[in-house]
Amino acid sequence: MKVRTIESGRVGFLKARVKNPIFPGNIYAYHQPLYSYYGVTVATALNEQFLFSVPRGGQYTPAGGAQIALSMWHTNLIGQGGILPNPDRHLVKYISLHVAEDTLAADAVRFLDDTLIVFFIGDGSTEYWRSHGVKAPSGGGVFGFTSAFVNNGWPDRMNQVPMWGPATPIVNGSDITVEGAEIIEQGENFGVTLNPTLVSRANAAGVYTTAAGAAGGIGINAHVYLDGIRVRAVR
Repeated sequence: MKVRTIESGRVGFLKARVKNPIFPGNIYAYHQPLYSYYGVTVATALNEQFLFSVPRGGQYTPAGGAQIALSMWHTNLIGQGGILPNPDRHLVKYISLHVAEDTLAADAVRFLDDTLIVFFIGDGSTEYWRSHGVKAPSGGGVFGFTSAFVNNGWPDRMNQVPMWGPATPIVNGSDITVEGAEIIEQGENFGVTLNPTLVSRANAAGVYTTAAGAAGGIGINAHVYLDGIRVRAVR
C-alpha cells in the first residue's frame, strides 16, 4: 500500500488523509496550533500557572481575579485537561508566547523577562523545552506603534521556537512523516508551565506585581501556542 507523507517544506500547507487500520475510514492531518491562556489582573503578583490543565468550558481563576469559564478564545483544548481526546495526536513544530498588545510596557517586559517556560510531555519531569519568556517570540501580533508595547518579537509566523528533533509518528501501520516535531500521542499527558516566581535580580527585585489600573495597567493576558500538525479521525 502506498502511504502519503508530508514533506517538511509543506508542513502547514498540505492537508493529507492516510489509512488507519484500527479506525473506520481515514485519519485527517491538518495545520492547527493548540493554545491556552494565562491571566493576572491589575495590582497582583505574577504567579506560576499550568497551561492546558483546564479544557474549554472548564472553570479557571486568573491570579487576583474572579473565576471564569474558559471559552474558545482562551483555549481550544476540549475533553479533559492536560490530555488530547482520543484518538487525536498533535505534532508540535513550534512554541510561541503571545502577550496582549495593549499590556502596559513595564508589565510586559517584567513578565517576559521573569517567566520561565517549560513544555513537557508525559509527567511533569519529562521536559522537551525550557527557557525564558523573551526566548519564545509570538510569531505574530500588531506591529508599527512606537508609544507602547506591541508584541513579543517580529510578527512573522516563522519567528517562533522550532522543535528540531526529527520525528516520524507511526499510526498503526501508516506513516505520517514530519521532520522536526515533538509528538503528543493519544492518551499522553502534556502541558506548559509559566513560572515568574523564581526571579532573583541583582538589584534584589523579587516577584513582580502588575501595575494598578490607575497607572494604566490591564494586568497580563497571554497565550502559549503549540503550533504544528493535528491528527484526528475523519468525522
